Amino acid sequence: MRINARLDEEHANKLTYIQQQTHQAVTDVIKFAIDLYYEQLQHQQQKNPLELLTQTGFIGCGEADANLSVNYKSILKDGLKAKYGDS
Repeated sequence: MRINARLDEEHANKLTYIQQQTHQAVTDVIKFAIDLYYEQLQHQQQKNPLELLTQTGFIGCGEADANLSVNYKSILKDGLKAKYGDS
C-alpha cells in the first residue's frame, strides 16, 4: 500500500529526528509505528472489563454503608427525608 501523508511542522520535525537517530527510512519508521500502535490496541482489547474498570480506579472509588445493596430503599428514603423533610 502506498501512503501519502501531510504532516504539520511539529510531526515533520519528530519524524526527521527519529530518522536521524535510527538511520531508518520513512517507510521503516512508519511500519514500526504501526506495529507499536497495533500491539498497544491488541493488549487493551485482551483485558477483561473488570480489569479495565479496576485499572481506571472506578471500582472501589465510592463509599457507602456495607449493607447498601440490601437496604438501599430505606437509606434513600432517609436521605431524601433529611434533605426535603416530611412533606
